[in-house]
Amino acid sequence: MERRLTTILAADIVGFSRLVGRDEEKTLRQRRAHLTGIIQPLLETHSGRVANTAGDSLLVEFASTVAALRFALALQTQVEAANATIPEPEQMLYRIGINLGDVVAEGEDLLGDGVNIAARLEALAPTGGILISRSVRDQARDRMALDLNDLGEITVKNIARPVHTFQVVRTGEARMSPPRTQKRARGPRAALAMAAAVVIGAGVWWQISTPDFAPVDPAAMSLKLPERPSIAVLPFTSVTEDSTAASIGNALTENIISTLSLSPDMVVMGRATSLAYKDRQISPRDVAQELGVRYVLSGSVLKSGEKARVTAELSDALRGEQLWSIREDVEIDDLFDVQDHIAEKLFLELQVALTVGESVRTIAALSGDFETSVRVVQGRDAFQRFNPEGHNEAIRIWSQILTDNPDSPMGPYLLAWIPWQRVIIGTSDNIVADLQKTRDMAQQALAMQEWGDPYTLIALVENGLGNFDAAKAAADRALELSPGGGDVNAIGGLALYSAGEAKRGLQHMLMGMRLEPDYPEWLPGALYPALLEDGQYDEVISLARAVLSRDMRDARAHFQAHGALIAALVFKGEVQAAQSALRALQDQNPDVTINDLTIGRTRERPRAFHQDLVNAYIAAGVPSAAD
Repeated sequence: MERRLTTILAADIVGFSRLVGRDEEKTLRQRRAHLTGIIQPLLETHSGRVANTAGDSLLVEFASTVAALRFALALQTQVEAANATIPEPEQMLYRIGINLGDVVAEGEDLLGDGVNIAARLEALAPTGGILISRSVRDQARDRMALDLNDLGEITVKNIARPVHTFQVVRTGEARMSPPRTQKRARGPRAALAMAAAVVIGAGVWWQISTPDFAPVDPAAMSLKLPERPSIAVLPFTSVTEDSTAASIGNALTENIISTLSLSPDMVVMGRATSLAYKDRQISPRDVAQELGVRYVLSGSVLKSGEKARVTAELSDALRGEQLWSIREDVEIDDLFDVQDHIAEKLFLELQVALTVGESVRTIAALSGDFETSVRVVQGRDAFQRFNPEGHNEAIRIWSQILTDNPDSPMGPYLLAWIPWQRVIIGTSDNIVADLQKTRDMAQQALAMQEWGDPYTLIALVENGLGNFDAAKAAADRALELSPGGGDVNAIGGLALYSAGEAKRGLQHMLMGMRLEPDYPEWLPGALYPALLEDGQYDEVISLARAVLSRDMRDARAHFQAHGALIAALVFKGEVQAAQSALRALQDQNPDVTINDLTIGRTRERPRAFHQDLVNAYIAAGVPSAAD
């Protein structure tokens, strides 16, 4: 490891994610043209060495401060000329920050405050502009004729002392105003007190511009636009092929969704719906139209070693414009700060309050570190297969969370699902003991931190043990704590339905599906009986056929869909069609019995509908357990 004093130039493409989303191939071609036709020749002319490069950013070391400034001025001038024939929305523009300071060299990479200051100045720079530190000004002022705009002392993130900053004003360029900086406050109450439109110190800037896409007409939306502020959080994409970065992006997406869902004033699309857009090139306008939401948050993650660059952009579909962008460079362990920051900005923009809970950092408090939240996502993917292989994989991943982070409530909460799943997939040796173990572990998690999800699991357990009033109380508490949560509405609704609150349970499950238009695979199985009991036979048939037309990871999904289809057809009086549906089920499950199709009813408060369901299967010709 070597320390040295050197000049660092940080450059970044403005709105790169937006350009990629508009036309990925054209944007990447344009970026390559800039690299080969402008940047590389200028680097050779001014003896610059690329120290780090990641996606749309560039970090260059110069032996001479004057050389760095000449490179920056030439780059902006040549890019400006290259953009002359390109429509403004498609132009690729740069921000540049330059600092002279102490750095640490690790191989070809450069680290330390000298680098961080250059990166912070670049984030503050205006589009097409250049900001420099006082140390650069002092070295160059007697050697170059520069028009400098003194911005004064600016506080920048993770730097102990303010940085005296100057704007290098090129011919025809506007002088920027000194940015207002402030320390970002914690928690929702502090967040709601943040009235400033710009929070430069945390790497945030507003981009208010003319609309760059056609506004969406609410009447043309596939789903009705809610009266409350509504938002879809798209998966944070990985700029590289790094699988770890992809997992980080998924975790960041889900954590933001979970935090936003704590507000009763918002409608937030759930994680299954959001992740359905992964790897799809789709505009915010189309997302809003498909899901019936006003706002769309999109972003990306670029991982390099133990650092990550996170970008996020909020679009308003009804106004047809991007409202703001965020870009932050952080250590992986500090990604909760980014997630926290984005949530605060969204609460402010949508003018809603986080009225439940004491902090927007709920997920951080639950997980303890960001690596744990990534493991949560990975383990759930295995768990939701509902087969022995996925069950064992979830145990392996989630047990590691408890081992590495024993103070986090996430470990006991996740592992509480394991004995419950043994009961559901039929591998339990002692159903009562496993359900009691699930309840005990969920209560252990709640003793460490109260939030909605463990209460939904307790509600399911209490139903299984026949404690229906306790089940309703737990479900109600979950919904009180997380009223906007897709999972909490869906699972809480299931628990209420099973406890005998048929109408209210169905209402919450349907709300869960509204929050998850690309619903989790377990949800239809929960909805079928509630819809049947409510007489919504056509809805059951449509939902069951949609499930049967898809490949499903949940091993139970097709079996449940066949059973629901048979019952719905009988209830409609179409017995021959029900018998045909039964034959299709028997092709895959030749020994199926009425008991197999109604086994879940033993974990519900008894009511007349259960016998109606059995009678429907008898009418269709499903063998009884005794046959």
